Formats: sequence, C-alpha cells, structure tokens
Amino acid sequence: MRRIEISARVVTASLVAVLCAGACAGRVGGGGSGGAPSTTGAAGSQTSGGAGATGAGGAAGGAISSPQNDGWPAFGPATAFQLRRLTTEQYTTSARTLLGVSTAGMPAIEEVSPVGGFAAIGAASGSVSGMGVAQFENAARFLAHAAFADAANKQKLVPCTPAGVADTTCLGSFVAAFGKRAFRRPLTADEQTRYAAAAAQAAKDLGDVWQGLEAITSAFLQSPSFIYLAEVGEPDPASAGRLRFSSYEMASRLSYFLTNDAPDDMLLAAAASNALVTPAAVQAQATRLLALSEAHAAVGSFFRALLALDNLDTLTRPVELFPKYTATLGPAMKQETLTFLDDLVFTSDGDYRHAYDTTDTFINAELAGLYGVPAPAGTGFARVTLPASAHRAGLLGQAGVLAARDHADGTSPTRRGLFVLTRLLCQDLPLAPPANLTIPPPPTGMITARQRLEQHATNAVCAACHHQTDPVGLALEHFDAMGVWRDTDHGLPIDDTGTYGGQTFQGELGLGAMLRDHAALEPCLVQSLYGAAVGHLATDYDRATFTSLVHDFGANGARLKALLASIVASDGFRTLPKPN
Repeated sequence: MRRIEISARVVTASLVAVLCAGACAGRVGGGGSGGAPSTTGAAGSQTSGGAGATGAGGAAGGAISSPQNDGWPAFGPATAFQLRRLTTEQYTTSARTLLGVSTAGMPAIEEVSPVGGFAAIGAASGSVSGMGVAQFENAARFLAHAAFADAANKQKLVPCTPAGVADTTCLGSFVAAFGKRAFRRPLTADEQTRYAAAAAQAAKDLGDVWQGLEAITSAFLQSPSFIYLAEVGEPDPASAGRLRFSSYEMASRLSYFLTNDAPDDMLLAAAASNALVTPAAVQAQATRLLALSEAHAAVGSFFRALLALDNLDTLTRPVELFPKYTATLGPAMKQETLTFLDDLVFTSDGDYRHAYDTTDTFINAELAGLYGVPAPAGTGFARVTLPASAHRAGLLGQAGVLAARDHADGTSPTRRGLFVLTRLLCQDLPLAPPANLTIPPPPTGMITARQRLEQHATNAVCAACHHQTDPVGLALEHFDAMGVWRDTDHGLPIDDTGTYGGQTFQGELGLGAMLRDHAALEPCLVQSLYGAAVGHLATDYDRATFTSLVHDFGANGARLKALLASIVASDGFRTLPKPN
C-alpha cells in the first residue's frame, strides 16, 4: 500500500509538471498572455507576474481614500489584463462543489496577502512561493483521494464505467466533463488531448484505472487554470477603446463575487450560449444568484473582512479581569453581527445607514447576559430590540465589533478609532509610525484611558495620528474590552465625549448617529465592495462607474442587494481597458 501511495505521488507530480508546462506556454484560464503563472510540481514555483492591477494607495487596513476625506478612492492608473488567484475560501468552496466531498482536514494552502483588508483584492498581486506550490500539491492530492475513496462519490464524478486501464474513451469523457467544471470553461483541443493522454498513462503506470483518474483529478486541482482566474477579455463591439470579458470569464466573475464559489451549471450553460455579454443578461443572473444560500455566505465573507470579525474566533480574555468571559463568547459575538447584517441585506432589504442607529439585533442567551437584557426564548439567536438601559445601538454597539480590536486586558480607543475612520469612512491615515520613533514610557498610576492617551499624545510624531483616532475611539470607552457596559474606568468617571471633523458627539449612540449621516459612509462602503468585486483598487478606468454607483446607492435608499446587482451590470465589472 505504501508503494502504491508513493508511486501515485510521483505520477501526480509528473503529470502536473507536464500539463502545467503546456498550459503556461499558451492559454491559461481562458486565454491571453502577459505573465501567466507556472506550476511545476512540488519542486517548482508559481508566480503571478501579470497580476499588477492594484491601483494606488493600497495600505493594509483599508486606508485607501483620497485626501479629501470623503470616502472616495484615490484613483490609480488604469491597468488591463490581470490574474487573480482563488482565495483560500474560494479554493476550498470550489473543491467541495467540484468533488462533492467534505474539505475537512485539507492541508493548509498558502494564504493570499490582503490589500486594503481584502484577500479578494490581494489575490491579483504577489506570488506563490515554492513552499506554497508544495502546499497546493498536498491539498490537491488529499482532495482527490477523498473524492475517489468513496465508491458512490467516484461513480458520480465519472460519467462512464471504465472497462479497465485501456479504456481511453471513458478516460477522455471524464477529462472533458471534469475539466470543463474545474477550468470553468471547455478544454481546448490541446488540453483535452494532453490530459486524456496523461490520465491513460497514469492508469497504466499505477495498474488501476481509478487511481489513474484520481491522479489526473489531483493534476486538475493544481493547474493554474483552476487556481487562477485569468481575466483577459475580448473585443467589445460597443466600444473600440475597451475589451469586454467573455461569457465564460463573466460566469466566473459573477459566481466568485456573489457566491464565493465556482459557476454552477446554469451559469456555465449561459456562458456556452454566449449570453453573458450584456448588462441585462448579467443582472438577470445576479438576481438568480442572490436568491441562493451561497450568496448569504459570500456577503458574510465580505463583512467578515471589512469588520475583521474572524478575530473573534480566537477571542481570549483573562477571567480575573472579565468574569463573564467564556470560550464560546467570541463565536457568539461574530454570529450576532453576521446574522444582523444578513438580515439587513437579504430579509429586510434595508437602508445600510440604519446599521449604525438601530436598536434591533440578534442575540442568544449568553449575549443577553453580556448586554444585561432578558434572554430570548429558545436556545439559538433571536431578534430583539434593545432597551435604552443597554446604552447601545447599531454595529458599534455590538460586543464583537468592539472587542475584535481591543487588547486582551483592556480597551484600545486608538484601534477602535482607527477602525471607524479607515474601515467605515475610508479616511487616509498613516497606519505605521516612523521607524525611528521613540515611544514615551506608558503613564503610571490609576488613570483613565483618556488621561493615558492625552499624555501619550504629547509626543508630536504620535500626535499626528492619535489626534485623529483617539477622539473617535474614546466615545466608546463606556464599553470594556469585551463589549460590556461599564460606569467607570479604574474606579474613575468616564468621559465619553467624542469629536471628529468639527463635530462633537456623546458616546456610542452619538458616534453612531454621526456615522449614519456622514458624507463618507456610503462612498466608503461602495469603495470596499467594488474593490472586492473587481479584484483591484479603483483606477482611472473605474472613475465613471464608481461615481454612478455611489449616486445610485444613495438614490435607492442605500440598499446593499441593489448595489450588488448594480456593480455586476456596470462597465467597470463587465469591461476592461485595452492594453497599450
């Protein structure tokens, strides 16, 4: 058994080297040239040399706005063809959909480095290391083995019953059917020939047709045409100065944006009939996709990145300081915010601005204890209207949104303020101090966070940023590092007065009201969502699209589902500039 496993690995690595060498020499993921990635097995390397469409100002943390502080992006130079790697989440969901098996236990693959806080934007830049290629090989082999280890599942995958190792007809049928779903387009004639030949050779070398099919499946999952979205475009009859994405490219763009998964059969069928080249046809498919359960997960993934909610999965607090802490509180906090936003987008189809002043939320018994309100009926999450005694409303009143950026032993008004300004208003702030900065020693004694930060900001270099972030974050000081209301800080009265942009407000309720009406709130959300949709920071080519999206978002009551449909029908999503 050990000999067979080693032989299978050698065969798989050899297949990937041969097949990917051919793929990278010509057409990758739909066509084109200009820096296509290469994969050469465990000993090779994989890069995305042509994926440079990252615009300007892409500092981690979301500070990508213009100096006007109005929530609009700093439009960078237009860039044409880009390659986008599937994010870890997209790779996992695609493999699960493609193979029909659980991905639990899959070996880790190299993460995409976020840009502007989003892996979906970072996926178009950077490269995969040699170790990353080995990780993709391990993951692909694990997934292929899981798919073929189950007798019933492998029969579903293979559209025929192979008669033996020499059944090239059946092997060819599998390659064509599976390859179309894996590459999200039909295989070229050359790919069909090479993959079918490689499958036959693997079956012969391993002495088992099913092991040959497993090996070629692993090779598909390591191909650049599976791992990357190559967005090349084709001539646009509506404009000689630009390209439009082909129907197959649009099927992938639509699906990965709205469902975070590979195109389903209906999308592939629409692509096969070249039906995804008009705004109306694209918007019709978007309406269908937004009605699927996968769309809820995709929107949740966007908000998890925007609000850094995954930090809550490993939330820890010392129980001697926070007696209400339990290991299940972090995930419960995360679930509250995701359920709240899912309801806003899909059930209520509500005004995004109300996310900052509504007293409605979704809690379970544990969170009810944290908020000091009666527990809802049942054991799960339920909608509640928080009373005035809870002193909280909207996203910034939710424990998880607060705690996700605090220290383990205390609040961080600076981090809270930075989050509000950069992630919710897209303000352009310095996110890292100078390398030669001398940080003064922390103040001693029992003082409030406001007093501590006032002393800290006496350093002129520190003050440049802290004078902007701290007056915002200090408005949230009545909530401790676990999001629990408190009357005092170290036994001293809390001053939760906040200021920003010449406005003064009181506490979390006042900050939420300020945000709700701030001119940067809507453009900032459009900026983040649009960047995640197109896979790069906004460029000059996106300027007209962005302006239209911001206008329509406000005019249509700031409804996110309508915004999603508008984005995919826009010129910025459907077309790209011609390369010089």
